[in-house]
Amino acid sequence: MKPLLILAFVVSLSLPVCGQTKLREVDLRVSGVGSGTPDSVVANVFDRPLRIKKENTTAYLSCSGEAETFLTRFYPGLEIALIGIGKARQLQVYSIEVTSPKWVASGIRIGASMTEVLAKFGKPISKEERAGEMIFVYVTKGNLGSVDFYFRGNRLVRISMSETLC
Repeated sequence: MKPLLILAFVVSLSLPVCGQTKLREVDLRVSGVGSGTPDSVVANVFDRPLRIKKENTTAYLSCSGEAETFLTRFYPGLEIALIGIGKARQLQVYSIEVTSPKWVASGIRIGASMTEVLAKFGKPISKEERAGEMIFVYVTKGNLGSVDFYFRGNRLVRISMSETLC
């Protein structure tokens, strides 16, 4: 009887957990720039931004426990936010927002239909309706944050990718 119980236990460890679902990950990229891309690459890929906003946070106020630098590059219809942590503070992309059809984000442009987004990225992990917009929510590559597609009247009006910092 005891060997049978041990065998049953070992077999149960190899079975998938009921209800466990593989989340659909989206590696959102605009002109090859996505989560984790260094600032030097962003600066080389895109023209001069309309403006740049830079903020520094002390270690005491930061999520990481180290001093942080935040830099946002603003382009027409595109915002790219970067973070640098610690003394080296090598800035890397942690957020992208697209609001213009000028930019292609992983094969999708603003103005695309819900059907086109579903065909490209598959079923979202959730759908939300907020302030007259339908939002399709996916997770980023590695499940570090979310990629949200905002629709008004079946047309894509905004794409937002953001890593969770805290």
